[in-house]
Amino acid sequence: GCPGVLAVLGLEAAAPGECELTRLLQDKLQYEMRLQYMKHYFPIDYTVQVQYEEVLRPSNITRLRNGTVSEAALRYLWFHVSSQAVLRIREVLPEKHPSWKYTQELCQLFDALGEQYSKYRQ
Repeated sequence: GCPGVLAVLGLEAAAPGECELTRLLQDKLQYEMRLQYMKHYFPIDYTVQVQYEEVLRPSNITRLRNGTVSEAALRYLWFHVSSQAVLRIREVLPEKHPSWKYTQELCQLFDALGEQYSKYRQ
């Protein structure tokens, strides 16, 4: 196994490709980068509307882990919720926005991770 972004959820990536992509995502999703690109570059009180089901909370992960949900399914859930969040942000950003390139790079990494999941997803 390998530690990565999924370590936040207490999970380890299974496939080598998935492992490398989660390392790259971990680098991109470091607190300092999220603070710069997702907070400092956005206007005060700017929000993106999301549904309750689109928010992945640690308590929900714990409940799922204690249930019958497999580690692979939890990894896929993290991928799905995170990639959809980035897509929602991209929908409202103009191309000249300072966070455009950052979110584009995140989308590319999530797309590549999605390809990995499509190879062995149940």
